[in-house]
Amino acid sequence: MPHAPLVIVNPTAGGGRAARLIPWLRERLERRPDVELFITRRRGDAEERAATAAARGQDRIIAVGGDGTIQEVLNGALQSDGAVPGLGIIPVGTGNDLARSLGLPGEPAAAWRVAVGRSLRATDVGRARNGAGEERWFASAGGIGFDAQVAAAMARRRGWQASRAGYLLTTLGELRRFENCRVRIALDGQVIERDVLMIAIANGAYYGGGMRIAPDARADDGLLDVCVVGDISRITALRELPNLYRGTHVRHPAVSMHTAVAIDVDGSSGTRVHLDGEPFGSLPLAISLVPWAIEVATPEPSARL
Repeated sequence: MPHAPLVIVNPTAGGGRAARLIPWLRERLERRPDVELFITRRRGDAEERAATAAARGQDRIIAVGGDGTIQEVLNGALQSDGAVPGLGIIPVGTGNDLARSLGLPGEPAAAWRVAVGRSLRATDVGRARNGAGEERWFASAGGIGFDAQVAAAMARRRGWQASRAGYLLTTLGELRRFENCRVRIALDGQVIERDVLMIAIANGAYYGGGMRIAPDARADDGLLDVCVVGDISRITALRELPNLYRGTHVRHPAVSMHTAVAIDVDGSSGTRVHLDGEPFGSLPLAISLVPWAIEVATPEPSARL
């Protein structure tokens, strides 16, 4: 690569898993004084540092963390008026759904080799605007309704409660409290109005820490896959939870799958929204797809599973 990469680590990712990786990274970079290792201290640090790197022409930023860390790096990198830096990923977060969707290795040493490698895949991203007028890019998925309620609860969790086990317990707890909401969805102008448990707007197949929410989704096909889960009961939602991980929930009569490039959702006041598992206010929500907006380091084609 023409320039050494910038490595951004979110030490809180994965319940501290990323922090435990820092000594390993320092050792790996001992002979590479040209590589900057930046460790975030607060929310927004990764975005600010990625924006600076993009402005100065950095050609690769490696995110060490989860989907939330990647979202920050993405939002910083896409502020550039010039060439957008390539993105490398070492997935050590709680969910790692973008990494799963792109077929990236989970083991850090293997992920590092991919992150600094020459194989890049042009990847679509979504652009979202919420009811408060805030705008944000996302790479993996957005959600409305029940899953956004879970995301808001998870944002307050620390330690083991931020793990996959904690996510499952939080999901069960929020399910007891959540009431289905009325929404109006416009998919490239085609309107659906109904009561829903949740809506997932996916750029890749995986969501929520390994759920195959959109089994046919691809991050480079120029489309967003939309999973609408209708007015089902709490008992039915609980029964369908294992099917979300298998991708067989799409067979349920209350579930409908769609594709679109422009999505507008309005509905019950206070209905929550999330992007890549991070709370993003409430409805209304407008999303548009930007095809091939960033290149992501991926395994060489012959090495992909």
